[in-house]
Amino acid sequence: MDTAVGRPLSAVKAETSRQLSTACYLEQICIALAPLQHPGWSLMRHLACSSGAQFEDLPPSAVEESPGTPARLRSLRPLINTSGLVRYSVLIEDPSLLLHNVAVVQDYAELDWGSKENSARNIAFYCNAYNIWAMYLAFKKMRKHGLAWKGQTTIKSRTKFFYFTSIVVAGQKTTLLKLEKHIYDKFHDPRVCCAINSASWSSPRLPKELYDANQLQAQLDEQADSFINRQGGCVFEKDDTVASVSSVFKWSKASFAREGGIAAFVNKYKQGQQLPEGVSLEFQAFDWSVNWENNARANMQYPHSPSRKSLE
Repeated sequence: MDTAVGRPLSAVKAETSRQLSTACYLEQICIALAPLQHPGWSLMRHLACSSGAQFEDLPPSAVEESPGTPARLRSLRPLINTSGLVRYSVLIEDPSLLLHNVAVVQDYAELDWGSKENSARNIAFYCNAYNIWAMYLAFKKMRKHGLAWKGQTTIKSRTKFFYFTSIVVAGQKTTLLKLEKHIYDKFHDPRVCCAINSASWSSPRLPKELYDANQLQAQLDEQADSFINRQGGCVFEKDDTVASVSSVFKWSKASFAREGGIAAFVNKYKQGQQLPEGVSLEFQAFDWSVNWENNARANMQYPHSPSRKSLE
């Protein structure tokens, strides 16, 4: 039983093939046209609003704002469970909140993509933008396949998802891969690797709230602590001479140079036994299955990864 909506999950799956309302359908056309910078985008947005798409009329639990986030971004709490996993069954029932946030990310005009300003506001916005777009692209897959989509489990699917699917962030056409690289290269804060979620199981869990410039330092510290200690981002193997670390540290390797390397960064947050000097680090295998609450691994603990690749 899906207690969030009071109906069996099988009933929710059966309804995923139904047509969305006219308003919601037009909103989705807006989302599709924006990456193409199509001249009809503004018209379709107007029609969506005229037909009843209420971007501002959201449940009270979802409309809370903070001075540190763009004025129209809404909390995603209704769509994320307490473990940081997406409630895709709820999202498919009502995608209006996510569609609203995608629209805000697309046309957010208060940020210059090429700006060199390394501010908390910029970091918060780009991390939120990545997570919102990744969730939206995964939502489309889930809706298309009736909640049966497993995730980016093949090289072909990952290539399409990250390399070739166009998105728009602050008026700039890009892809998830380019946006991720932009975040790493622009901000040089190794904690951001624990802040963005690629809609995959082995990604850091989504935060309880959107990143907020006024709380960002505490939020990034919390994400790093949670990922390393509670999600298995770093685990000792047979003895304290070998430890396995998440592959996300590999993809953002350059960010750790200022911290003295991956081990030094991990030790800033690792609870219990610290990584000793000279410890051998290995990368954990990455699980690309989708990050939703009904994932087969949702109730599993986080032992060490059974498959690893040594650090070079």
